[in-house]
Amino acid sequence: MSKKKPAKKSARKAPVKKKAPARKKAPARKAAARTTAARAAAPASNRTAAATIFLYNTPAGPRVRTSPQLLPAGPGFIEWTVVNLASDDPVDVEISWPNGGPWGSHPIPIKNGNARVSCVGAKDGRYKYNVTANGYTEDPEIEIPWN
Repeated sequence: MSKKKPAKKSARKAPVKKKAPARKKAPARKAAARTTAARAAAPASNRTAAATIFLYNTPAGPRVRTSPQLLPAGPGFIEWTVVNLASDDPVDVEISWPNGGPWGSHPIPIKNGNARVSCVGAKDGRYKYNVTANGYTEDPEIEIPWN
């Protein structure tokens, strides 16, 4: 008769963790140059500064709130969007410049919920403007240019 050899017990080994290859970091000068080059390549006229005008009701009556209160704008466009939380009815909103604005003193009417104005030809400075809707007026600010 033949003798059978006892089976070897398998020793459980811990899995070997492989290290990910180390990434090489670009020198700071080259990284900064790439970022600056990317900013220079992007046309500045595509930037849009956006503000939202909220219309809502309170027990004291209708109110208007503009966000942000200080709109940083630069080259490109400025866009105001109206959100009517008070009702589904369209509301006429008007932006006026009490002391003259970047485009002169003529008001900007907002119909159909939004208005977009180009910053080309706008005078630099910080301006207070009035947002009037539902008989209530609020006075946020705009700053041109914003760097």
